[in-house]
Amino acid sequence: MSVLRTRRVAALAATVAVIGLAAGCASSEADAGSSAGATLTVGLAAPPSSLDPANMEQSTSPFAQPSYDALIRVAPDGSLEPGLATAWGFTDDENRVFELTLREDVTFSDGAALDADAVIANLEHLDEGKSNVATLVNGGSYEKVDDLTVRITWETPHPLAAQSFTQTWVAGMMVSPDALAEDPASLATQTVGAGPYALDASQTVAGSRYVYEARDDYWDPERQHWDEIVIQVMENPEQRLNALRTGEIDYAVGDLATAQTAADAGVDVLYAPTIAYGLSLLDRDGELGSPLEDVRVRQAINFALDREGIATSLLGEYGFPTEQVMVPSEPGYVEGLEGRYAYDPDRARELLEEAGYADGFELPVVASTSDTAATLAQVYVEQLAQVGIDVQLESRPGPEYFELMTSGEYPAAGIGYGSQPLPMEYDGLFGPGAIFNPLGSRDDAIETAYAEAIVSPEDEATALYEDITTTLVEEAWFAPVVFAPVFYYASDAVAPVEVSEARPQAPLSEIAPAE
Repeated sequence: MSVLRTRRVAALAATVAVIGLAAGCASSEADAGSSAGATLTVGLAAPPSSLDPANMEQSTSPFAQPSYDALIRVAPDGSLEPGLATAWGFTDDENRVFELTLREDVTFSDGAALDADAVIANLEHLDEGKSNVATLVNGGSYEKVDDLTVRITWETPHPLAAQSFTQTWVAGMMVSPDALAEDPASLATQTVGAGPYALDASQTVAGSRYVYEARDDYWDPERQHWDEIVIQVMENPEQRLNALRTGEIDYAVGDLATAQTAADAGVDVLYAPTIAYGLSLLDRDGELGSPLEDVRVRQAINFALDREGIATSLLGEYGFPTEQVMVPSEPGYVEGLEGRYAYDPDRARELLEEAGYADGFELPVVASTSDTAATLAQVYVEQLAQVGIDVQLESRPGPEYFELMTSGEYPAAGIGYGSQPLPMEYDGLFGPGAIFNPLGSRDDAIETAYAEAIVSPEDEATALYEDITTTLVEEAWFAPVVFAPVFYYASDAVAPVEVSEARPQAPLSEIAPAE
């Protein structure tokens, strides 16, 4: 692969959404070992609000994957590979000027050609879109260098531009320029991409069933493993598992509650622990007048949580304890922080007494009612009560929880946050403008290190990322407890599917029939 000078941070395909995505697939009566006549049916927990990559949530990106190839691909080990772009990289010394070289002779499903003008049209469309990951790359100026080369210039550094243009993040999925020009609103319910499949609207029932037919003119036919892909909306995880066991489906995303049952049934359980569950101690500056303004109180909460016990009893082999929000495979993870808050309720009580809370205090906490998050929230209540902290738990379903968590009205929140490259976590989790930091907490040491890191070579940036992680842990901005996975179940009707910390969700277009 010819790649321009680029400072690559290992890509981590993370789940940003607080509540995990669920998916599965079904076989037809056709021979599962051959693509001829084969149908792959995929079950997802909830439909997308739009099929337009510029207006869809990242968590619903599997609905776009059959139809929309991305500029860059993420391999299972996290390395970057050519997609619609064959070369990419920064051409400056501050990660502000990024160039993409496009693949020749690629067409969209409506016959339009992939070229520099098409990519620029997509970037401009993304600027106007509502996707929750648009900020990864938008807001730049776009220049056509030649027919197959695009130059993007941002006012601020964008060190993760290459990762942002992959299939993990919908920002990299390209739509036909003709469709964008003629009827962009129609993209909410139909697809016009350069991917291996196109949505068949005549067989599709919005919100329930989505049918994608293989394209005859796709540029890379070896990646077309099925004649069609069908996505069914299946909300109940037990329903998905039962369908898998009876042969109705062959591949599914599961959950913690059904994982052991799936394993006992001989189903291949795939998992990659990448979702950090714990408490976000939001009122770090005392904006709400809570005791969390005192770092000793935040540290006491960390000492009061039995991470090892929780991981063993709740997750078993499927996860591990943590005191930081970075997974071990990600630049910024600090091995030396392991054990920083080893379970020590006596130390927690000492810190509370030093801070003036020997008799404890009440702590309002908003939490999600999703399965793993709800179970953990009850554990937080029980363990913090042992050191005198009376958690006033407010549990709400997904959308309501998210609204309350980001309202700035709660001093603490239970979170489940998919680990990402540190600059993405800065933008979404802990930076002063991050949506998961509704009270706008700011630390001068973090800001200084971050400003230097995003314009530094990879090795220098990694050391600065580690400094940031260390500050987050020492200042106890969070009380992370465990890393848990998103589960995938596979039968022997599909070829082995590879997931990892670097790419915990395999793109639907890569799932193939068993040989």
